[in-house]
Amino acid sequence: MRSFRKILWYVLFVANALSFCVAGYGQKREPDVEFVATPELAVMEMLKLAKVTEADIVYDLGCGDGRIVITAAKEFGARGVGVDIDPQRIKESNENALKAGVTSRVKFLEQDLFQTDISEATVVTLFLLPELNLKLRPKLLRELKPGTRIVSHDFEMGDWKPDNVRFVPNVNVYYPDGTLFKRSATFNYWVIPANAAGLWRWTVPTSSGERHYSLHFSQNFQELSGKVEVQGRHKVIEDIRLVGEQLTFGVRDEMGGRKVVMRFTGRIKGDTIDGSIEIKGGPFEGSHNWTAKRER
Repeated sequence: MRSFRKILWYVLFVANALSFCVAGYGQKREPDVEFVATPELAVMEMLKLAKVTEADIVYDLGCGDGRIVITAAKEFGARGVGVDIDPQRIKESNENALKAGVTSRVKFLEQDLFQTDISEATVVTLFLLPELNLKLRPKLLRELKPGTRIVSHDFEMGDWKPDNVRFVPNVNVYYPDGTLFKRSATFNYWVIPANAAGLWRWTVPTSSGERHYSLHFSQNFQELSGKVEVQGRHKVIEDIRLVGEQLTFGVRDEMGGRKVVMRFTGRIKGDTIDGSIEIKGGPFEGSHNWTAKRER
């Protein structure tokens, strides 16, 4: 019986999700099934995983009765926007926001989530299906600023690997008829990465003159691979990490006949990286300013 209920819940969820797909192609219609609410435990786990604060603007795409946006405002002090194509869900969301006393911090839009402008969001929450996440992925990467956090309940984004995953073993889920069952839940977390791909150049001053570096990055979402060239010779690059605009990596080099380890930390803004280099070993040990420029 429990497995049958799980299958029934999934079928209802798929049918509801398909209504968003149809709307996404310009044909707006009512959802075909009743709303299945995100469990309260899942709401809190999603907002905690996203590290929501009062400085955030939380967009919930497919907001249902508004509980994620309302909780973000009430418990974390954030501002929020809920988007849903169903007018009944928007009505419920506004009523629930009024009851919670957060109407000054939230708003709800009766819109197609694939057409809504989400560019002001700092956090986006989703409880869609894999195929809808994939359809939405180009919009997320195109419209959201680097550093924006995304949390998806249960479902992934194809080959875009999560930056973090949280598993919760027992979550209460209610069917539209009020029946309760427990199931495990997975929460996937991503950070929108800055564009780091291309050829970057910078110099490091030494006692014998400027030392010229070039770095070529290849990028697959937040994953980077690259090679560094110093004075015409290739050096080892290691521990590359990109989180939003924040980039860190290490380079092993040699200065004044001594081996050195250089740790680069910087923030990507357009075609410039500004940050610092921490050098261990050699005549220039210590911290130094660092600026790299991208050549298109």
